[in-house]
Amino acid sequence: MQIAITFITDPMNNLCPLCKTSYPSDVNFCTKDGAKLISIPDNSATEPINTELNNPFGNPNIKNPFEKETQHNPFDRNSHVGQPYTKASIGNRIAAILIDSLIFIAVSIPAAIVLAFAFFTAFGNNEALTATLFVIGVLLSLLPLAFLLLKDGFRNGQSPGKKSMKLIVIDLETNMPCTKQQSCIRNAIILLLGIVPIIGNLIEPIMIFATDDGRRLGDRAAKTMVIDKPDNYN
Repeated sequence: MQIAITFITDPMNNLCPLCKTSYPSDVNFCTKDGAKLISIPDNSATEPINTELNNPFGNPNIKNPFEKETQHNPFDRNSHVGQPYTKASIGNRIAAILIDSLIFIAVSIPAAIVLAFAFFTAFGNNEALTATLFVIGVLLSLLPLAFLLLKDGFRNGQSPGKKSMKLIVIDLETNMPCTKQQSCIRNAIILLLGIVPIIGNLIEPIMIFATDDGRRLGDRAAKTMVIDKPDNYN
């Protein structure tokens, strides 16, 4: 006497409306994208499925947590991609430079005072105090240097002076605000040119006035440009 043994498998009756992956009937959500599965009758394999009605993310009022957000770019030139930006106001740039220079001087004062004390104590017999003051002065001098290099990479690509004058440094390749790395590059050029007496300090200002886009050597090295802040940008 022969006994027939039949194995009953669970049919794949649930379907993901997004990735079209089939699941057993006891699975309610897709393991790939988290969408709620829809039940498919056994006799509807050949019938088209309206995924729009069953797609929980088809509703514009429901946010898809699995969809990457795109960052709004207020500097997007849209149909004008490839065209140069308008040159920023020279007067505003000069005013911004003056404001940033005053901040640089203010940040430099503590270091100057400590180094001055270290100089005067050097004529005495207290070598330990002189060394301590010198080290503190050097550390404090790093603050104005960091400000000078990173100032254009602050939030929204604006140094305090540029923010006051409604100017922004943008990356010409991404149309986004200048990064701290780009700020270091564009401002390090000023420091390097400053090593050359007189002429080195005149090159960058001349570039701002003489070029059509107002981009100095630092901007060309960092691929940046100073522009007026867009009206739709906070």
